Amino acid sequence: MKRHFISVAAVLMFVLAGISSASASGFALYEYSARGNALGGAVVGRADDPATLATNPAGITQLEGTQVAAGASFIMPNMDVSLNGNQVHGQNNVWIPPHFYLTHKYNDKWAFGVGIYSRFGLGTEFDADWAGRYNVTEALIQSYSINPNVAYKVTDKLSVSVGVEYIDVKLDIQKKLGPTAVGDILGQTKAEGAGYALTLGLLYQINDQWKFGAGYHSQAEINAHGEQSFNPNYAPLPSYKLQDTDVSGSVVLPDMLNLGLTYYPTKDLSIEVGGTLTRWSTYNELRFEFDDPVGGKMSATSVKDWKDVWRYNLGVEYKALDWLTLRCGYTYDESPLNSNHLDYLIPGNDRQLYSAGVGFNWQDWTLDLSYTYLWMKGRDYADTSGGGVESNSHAKNARTDIYGITVGYKF
Repeated sequence: MKRHFISVAAVLMFVLAGISSASASGFALYEYSARGNALGGAVVGRADDPATLATNPAGITQLEGTQVAAGASFIMPNMDVSLNGNQVHGQNNVWIPPHFYLTHKYNDKWAFGVGIYSRFGLGTEFDADWAGRYNVTEALIQSYSINPNVAYKVTDKLSVSVGVEYIDVKLDIQKKLGPTAVGDILGQTKAEGAGYALTLGLLYQINDQWKFGAGYHSQAEINAHGEQSFNPNYAPLPSYKLQDTDVSGSVVLPDMLNLGLTYYPTKDLSIEVGGTLTRWSTYNELRFEFDDPVGGKMSATSVKDWKDVWRYNLGVEYKALDWLTLRCGYTYDESPLNSNHLDYLIPGNDRQLYSAGVGFNWQDWTLDLSYTYLWMKGRDYADTSGGGVESNSHAKNARTDIYGITVGYKF
């Protein structure tokens, strides 16, 4: 037993040290487990493995004993931007958001669990000298959540849960300023902050064939502090100077509502339909305050005015053998972006995701593997101008390969 807990601690250290990010609808991530990826996120009504801590924590009342699960998703985005007739390909990267879950059932009524995962992330990178460099050359948002939950089985059919989510967010945005007498100047904004959200869950067993689940993450205000720097550090411009300075800002991360209805036509086959409402209307602007003037200004504001969106999903799971489970899923993910306030930071649009996966189990071990192909609709910038964005530019050929792996163990 001691060796098992040492292994868990080692996985935990890996998660805390290795948080990364990826392109997403807005900058939300939904890759919480390989099984969840394979089912297109349709796991809110099922709620029957440790990863339910991320979507519907009430489900942990279904998990016997002590269980752990850990893994990662490997996200490989590709996208082109056509600007002034020239096509630019975004840098090829692999983003790796990991996950870790621990659950324990105290008795027939009470259960506890803690999840560590990433709900927000972004990775965008272009060549340093590309035509849109005055809008962005590189952007990185990294986050991790630590989310303990307590669940209670009210009746044989109804379970509820409550928890607190700690969210840590890091931001790194780079772009070129100019042209100036000394050429382009690299501006970099780096900041980090944290906040808290309330998490709630509900699971209701309608009858032997139907289950309904719901999970909720409240809004979280993130107050961040960091530095605005320039290279070269001091640059003579026509009417003002650029010098490094401390920077601060705040953003309200959206609340999320997860819903799922699961049907079991046989004991070995399940079908779930559901959706996630993300209230991106909380994201009105990205604003930074400077301790010292930058270009004669004490702040910089980028208007966003995003909209609330739904992410719809369908997942089918079939237990083919005692040791083998087959899965597939489909997801339609709406884009929250306002066409009047676009940038190359998140050149996204509505997305469709096609996924499949397998699950293996032997004795107390499980191994889940998944693959997802993400296709994103093209995006025109016809209604956007200024801020380094060209109105005749177009984002296209956006696709992403996502591989997932999760290993679980029951004590």
